[in-house]
Amino acid sequence: MSKKDEKPKESYLELIASMKNRGIKFNITSEDAAESFMESNNYYFKLASYRKNFPKTNGKYINLDFAYLQDMAAIDASLRRFLSDITLAVEHGLKVKILDLITKNDAEDGYSIVQEFRTNKPKSYGRVLSYLNANRYSHDLYLKHHNEPAIWVFLEVAPFGDLSQFIEFYFNKYPNRALKRIVANMKFAKNIRNAAAHSNPILVNLFTPKEFLPHPTQTVISEANLMNIDASLLNDMKIHDLIALFYLNKLLTSNSARKHLYDHGMQVIERFNRHSEYYQTAAAINQFKEILGNIIDYQIST
Repeated sequence: MSKKDEKPKESYLELIASMKNRGIKFNITSEDAAESFMESNNYYFKLASYRKNFPKTNGKYINLDFAYLQDMAAIDASLRRFLSDITLAVEHGLKVKILDLITKNDAEDGYSIVQEFRTNKPKSYGRVLSYLNANRYSHDLYLKHHNEPAIWVFLEVAPFGDLSQFIEFYFNKYPNRALKRIVANMKFAKNIRNAAAHSNPILVNLFTPKEFLPHPTQTVISEANLMNIDASLLNDMKIHDLIALFYLNKLLTSNSARKHLYDHGMQVIERFNRHSEYYQTAAAINQFKEILGNIIDYQIST
């Protein structure tokens, strides 16, 4: 049986009927309001993913109203905006750090390292140049520099993934302790960056085998201890990757920038708490909120 036959397209009324069959209620949000919401604000596939945070018995969810899913979608959107700000700060900090190292490296002229990267990582190099060419706001840079871009031009437009590849390439050529810690955590931070940038739900599959990480990194284990996060929770992929991201943020950004991000993070925690009564049976959500609060507090700790 094909997927099309197994899960055919359904109308909004059919989707609502399917939710009701699973035990989802429409007491706080009416069925008409739910239909309007799915038409204009959020789509069923994303909304439905949040239902897995709630307990069920005999195949039906217990005390789950459609309004809870709406609220969780809003919380998740707020969380993703916050995490996007963090990843942008980390990306900027990474560029400042690598350019500082190259500026102080007498063996580099700022040009040859880009050509070496081109030889070693042609796909990554090509993506950056293609982006530079396609970006109308940076097209003048492409016209002036595409034949032999300087590192400061190249990194100006390098996306997070290609920036990470360049930093790892540079570290392999010039190993040092500071870059070793950064390289060890970049790929985990990138997971959060990609989820936030592509509007993928964060608050799904928390503390489940679907996102089990068998071997947390030593840096994350050490930082989690400073954050008062139990080591047993580090096998959750999202918790692990969040700690890696916030570790890099503390390592690479200024005190004033972190204070601003801390304030934003507290707004996210407040948004979690707006309808805390909805989540009395959602243990994973409450645990995630507590951990997130610890991670956010860590940003302004000494």
